[in-house]
Amino acid sequence: MNRSIRLVSIALVAVMLTVGLGGCFGNFAATRKVYDFNESFGGKWENQLMFWVLNIVPVYGFASWGDVVIFNTVEFWTGSNPIAMGPQEEIIKYASQDGKDLKIIIRQNQVVVEDLANPGHELELSYKPLEKTWYYQGAEGEIKIAKTLAEKAEFYSPKGKTYTLVNQAI
Repeated sequence: MNRSIRLVSIALVAVMLTVGLGGCFGNFAATRKVYDFNESFGGKWENQLMFWVLNIVPVYGFASWGDVVIFNTVEFWTGSNPIAMGPQEEIIKYASQDGKDLKIIIRQNQVVVEDLANPGHELELSYKPLEKTWYYQGAEGEIKIAKTLAEKAEFYSPKGKTYTLVNQAI
């Protein structure tokens, strides 16, 4: 009995700290992105069906939890939500991979990875929202690497092969 009271007390304190320190009233960018995806899925009936699927899976639940516990908390303390980046915003992170020191620059619709030991050697990915397509900026120019459609996503290999991931809601 004493052990269960202690566990319930710890759980209640954790919930109060999460909600109390989280500043959870933010712009709920992750939940809005799920909603925007749901809204663009198809017609009225397809959208309703996808809404049910996204609640059963529970994509909306995970997105809301992420907003309340992580993204809105970051927004509360830093003033910006990493999910809802504006055109002039950027996030810079540093990482090490296999002995290489990397600088990762994230902007709206763009990701750049720079090798700090070799200036000028960088990997650049860009997203074109109107096309719903990701591109790799290579020596030959822009190379299409992925495209999202309402019912599927297509991934393109360097050898020209297309891989398709179909959304099977039911």
